[in-house]
Amino acid sequence: MDGIDAALVQLDHLSVPASIELIAFETYAYKRSLTEKLRAAPKKALPADLAVMDVMVGEEFALAALKLLEMAGVEACKIAAIGSHGQTIIHLPGQKTCASQAIHASLQIGQPAVIAERTGIMTVADFRTRDLASGGQGAPLVPLLDHRLYAHRTIGRVALNVGGIANVTGLPPSSDLSGVLAFDTGPGNVLLDAAARHRGIEAGCDVDGKLALSGQPQEDVLDELLANPFFQRKPPKSADTMDFLNDRTTALFGRTESISDADLLSTLTEFTASTVATGIARFLAVRQPVDEVLISGGGAYNHALRGRLSELLSTAQLRDAGEVASVPGDAKEAVAFAILAAETLAGRPGNVPTATGASGPRVLGTIVPGL
Repeated sequence: MDGIDAALVQLDHLSVPASIELIAFETYAYKRSLTEKLRAAPKKALPADLAVMDVMVGEEFALAALKLLEMAGVEACKIAAIGSHGQTIIHLPGQKTCASQAIHASLQIGQPAVIAERTGIMTVADFRTRDLASGGQGAPLVPLLDHRLYAHRTIGRVALNVGGIANVTGLPPSSDLSGVLAFDTGPGNVLLDAAARHRGIEAGCDVDGKLALSGQPQEDVLDELLANPFFQRKPPKSADTMDFLNDRTTALFGRTESISDADLLSTLTEFTASTVATGIARFLAVRQPVDEVLISGGGAYNHALRGRLSELLSTAQLRDAGEVASVPGDAKEAVAFAILAAETLAGRPGNVPTATGASGPRVLGTIVPGL
């Protein structure tokens, strides 16, 4: 919830496989006041608050798109469509019941009508709900792009993205989409950043993992974190930040005040690294070779996390995702929603049922015409 990733993408669906050219990419920070509202929203937002934030985030997304086009020197009339994932407020892919019925729900804000109105560009949004309606998790939705970018004829790969939540996509050699399994492994940066903010660390995060590198994991705290029932679930599974950043975590931060900043961040780094490695070993390595793990997301810059992942994934080579594809790892998720928007406009499914658990392939998203 710190900013907006905007990617300008040229797609050629006539080539086989379809070519993907990243023309421009930028991250635009949210205003601090909006970031604070978004972080508080899952627990505190009233309907009126969500309605207002939906429009506010839509305005910010539209501005980000227009800024990127100006930077690239491209006119809005040249753009076929905007694919907007939206800002996730809450993700409940099967945790709630209503009238004895299991409810699959997820809420992303960033009103697409505002984006289309301000930019004049057709906007495709609300990608998760159709998959949820068909019994899926609504996540992860990046495996379609992971397969196009990273699948290899002879090398078994795992695409690992470490954002707020960490997720993996297994890519067996010579596999088509039916051979792809993807799921969330647990927290990525969400607890590390929350702990840094709680401790008043100036940057609001452990820059490059420097503090964690100087600390030691505290086993009793680590054991308590690993007791989270999420880790016992089998895929398909996806997580919300509230699965890990909740009242229990807040209480844990309060009880660990006697632990140094370095030791707390080292513990949380070990938590993230171990749950990623365990998820890969338990659910992917048993069904495919794991020769390479391709890392992307903010966690790719955390030297403490990368070092520990390299140790725990000792039989695989840990590589930056951008080394093996035309799309830098930082831009991957923004590019993914350009791809998904193009699939929607072409009337093709965007979900991968083996990843989300949906009852079948589905065309995703809602289309809002431009001007």
